[in-house]
Amino acid sequence: MAKLDISMSAGEVNAFLATGRTVRLATAAADGTPHVVPLWFVWDHGAMYLNTTLGNVTVDNIGRSGTASGVVDDGEGYDDLRGVTVTGSVERLEGDAPPEVERAWSVKYLAGMEPPYKHWRNRAWFLLSPSRVASWDFRKIPEARAKRDRERAARAGGGD
Repeated sequence: MAKLDISMSAGEVNAFLATGRTVRLATAAADGTPHVVPLWFVWDHGAMYLNTTLGNVTVDNIGRSGTASGVVDDGEGYDDLRGVTVTGSVERLEGDAPPEVERAWSVKYLAGMEPPYKHWRNRAWFLLSPSRVASWDFRKIPEARAKRDRERAARAGGGD
């Protein structure tokens, strides 16, 4: 059976990640053991900004490999599952995130209030620059099946 195209367009990916609340970020320990943590993020101009506590396993793993993969998804029932995986290089930012990212973070998670992490010494921003983005949207299954069936019918009819 032909694979159904249920991927999101670039615009749909950007809109989904702009409103997504939590990324489950996967890194690998030195021995290859996977480590996954939920983190809040801001998606801005095709990149994912993350803020986390220094000295944790995730930060250690990023420091060693410089890579991570994350998934943001939603949906309650099978027919409305959708999500995006983002894989790429991760670097620690020197100082704060760009002002527009900090504003977006404040609005997204703190109703526009000043983020408390600005007063904490052991926090840092990280930037995940994607080398691969994959998406799925199960809400597109009926449309994708109909398209596949039309294409099959056209091929079958063209062979006469």
